[in-house]
Amino acid sequence: MRLGCLTDVGKVRDINQDCFVTNEDFGLFMVADGMGGHLAGEKAAQSAVEVVTAMICEDGARNGDPVGLLRRAIQEANRQIVQASLQDSSMRGMGTTATVAIAEGDSLHLGHVGDSRAYLVRQGKEIEQVTEDHSVVAQLLKAGAITPQEAAHHPYRNVITRCLGMQMDVEADTITVTWQPGDALLLCTDGLSGLVSDEEMLAMATQDSDPQDACQKMLDLAMARGGYDNITVVIVRYEK
Repeated sequence: MRLGCLTDVGKVRDINQDCFVTNEDFGLFMVADGMGGHLAGEKAAQSAVEVVTAMICEDGARNGDPVGLLRRAIQEANRQIVQASLQDSSMRGMGTTATVAIAEGDSLHLGHVGDSRAYLVRQGKEIEQVTEDHSVVAQLLKAGAITPQEAAHHPYRNVITRCLGMQMDVEADTITVTWQPGDALLLCTDGLSGLVSDEEMLAMATQDSDPQDACQKMLDLAMARGGYDNITVVIVRYEK
């Protein structure tokens, strides 16, 4: 594997409430986008990353069921965030997205809550969003109530319908996809996907043999377009 990763506070926010982890030894890659008052969103995202990492990287934890482990890890992260918010009034209402990937050979197992995204770039020729946003705009698009062009500027485009911390139980979407050498996994928060199109991500991931350079170009473009939110991107290229 070849790896690139970057996070930035952007041009508008005072605090970076995004968090990510990459652990090649365990094939674990994750992004989280926190939300809430002062420091609360940052704490929620950090907690989610710490809990998920601890559970997935525990010896023997997978037990032949990586998808089940993803569900349990995301649920446990959710439980701890809810409990923390109940115990500390300053953390009340905090939450976070979570998009998690476990790479095992030719299989990518994904668990997902919120609107941070996972894309698969196949052989540098096409890009596919493999997670479905849990957002108001995504629901409107699915129902055919708005067009993709309207979605890009919709007033509710940042309103999510599911996150960690919202309630004691959370349902994570899970999916397993096949990838092969030459493919790449791209994880990002909406600070990137809201300002850089899928086609632009594909072009940058294709043009650069170094995933870190591709991450930098994507970040630079999002910043040039306003950097209205925290920006995080992780690219994992499958190489043997």
